[in-house]
Amino acid sequence: MKMLKSFLRKCFILAAAVLLLSVVGNYTIALANEDDMSVIYMNLPDDWEFPHVWAWDDDGNNAFAAWPGGEAEPDVDNAGWYFIHLPTSMTNIIISASDGLFQTDDHQIESFPTWVIVHSEFDVEITYEAQTVGELPEYIPRFVINARVPDGWDDVNIWAWVHPEGINAFEAWPGTQMRSTGDWHSARVPYWVNSIIINANAGEVQTEDLTIEAAELWVVIEADLTAEVHYDNPDLRVDNITIRAQVPSDWGQPHLWAWSHPDGTNAFPSWPGEPLTLDGGWYTLEVPGWINSVIVNANDGAVQTGDMRVDEGMDIWILVIDADTYFFDYAEITEMPEAAEETDAVEEVEPTEETAEPVEIAEEIVTDDIYSEGMSPLVIGIIVVAGVAAVVIAVIVIRKKKGK
Repeated sequence: MKMLKSFLRKCFILAAAVLLLSVVGNYTIALANEDDMSVIYMNLPDDWEFPHVWAWDDDGNNAFAAWPGGEAEPDVDNAGWYFIHLPTSMTNIIISASDGLFQTDDHQIESFPTWVIVHSEFDVEITYEAQTVGELPEYIPRFVINARVPDGWDDVNIWAWVHPEGINAFEAWPGTQMRSTGDWHSARVPYWVNSIIINANAGEVQTEDLTIEAAELWVVIEADLTAEVHYDNPDLRVDNITIRAQVPSDWGQPHLWAWSHPDGTNAFPSWPGEPLTLDGGWYTLEVPGWINSVIVNANDGAVQTGDMRVDEGMDIWILVIDADTYFFDYAEITEMPEAAEETDAVEEVEPTEETAEPVEIAEEIVTDDIYSEGMSPLVIGIIVVAGVAAVVIAVIVIRKKKGK
């Protein structure tokens, strides 16, 4: 019976793959590129929780849309080992864990499959000889489900399946545990899932059956157990804002890179972001109001400020003295801050009389090993394959089909 269920599940996945093409989770890959995927195994220190992998190729194309990348899964057949699938074009990785508490340096990957043994953040061993037993795990694309639950819900889990076939994503109720990420809990499910239940307290409280599409989504659950499904983050629905910047004269064609910290949602698809347009004495750009972090860069990203943490929903004025000294305020900066030539980017400056609020000195953060969170060119493949699939599918049946 177990073998029959396994066989039926594989048959269904194969059939669904023909009909379903989508960008899933943080991956910027399509099912059509499944043959180009391979596995990286990781053995980590005991206190490294929820490991993630950030990966890119030699041309700067990223495997994932946002830092910290894709979450690795524990291998049930090899205790202490985690694994993740990456496009075989990826040549560089960073491994992080515990919500950024731990992070390795950049490391080059020469071939796949790869086994990485992390002794510490600065002591990493990479080998291409098998360190695990059994077959390599099958690649199954997944997407992320986020849930906001009522007070009193502990040990939040998700149960997922495909309706009406009844094939379950997990072995037994209540499913797999969702990881707390601040106000939200999150988990990844296979791309073929179309029905879920969010539950907690060992399954004692739960939503009704929720029908979903294969795209990252947010479920808001009320105390009465009613739930709403959103395909964009409801916390990010804020009016657009305008960012203005002045830069040194040798900063050619300044660009803005903007994102939401700490979840890593980017305002633009790839580094160096969007160009600022000169308007009077300021370079300007309108951006989503939910961003809370910005970098000003120029000369094709060759020069840049550090990360600036800003308030959401507020217009911002940025004065860049050089790559290490820059200031921002929520009102127009009409005079050079007094400490501009006396301080570096981590000191505070007293507010000028003309500003309604203090001029803040942006924190300087080394960004060399947090690469531009650009989308992989493999996304182009999605469009091409989806077009071909649409023609074939249209002959049989008309169907419907995420993005942040």
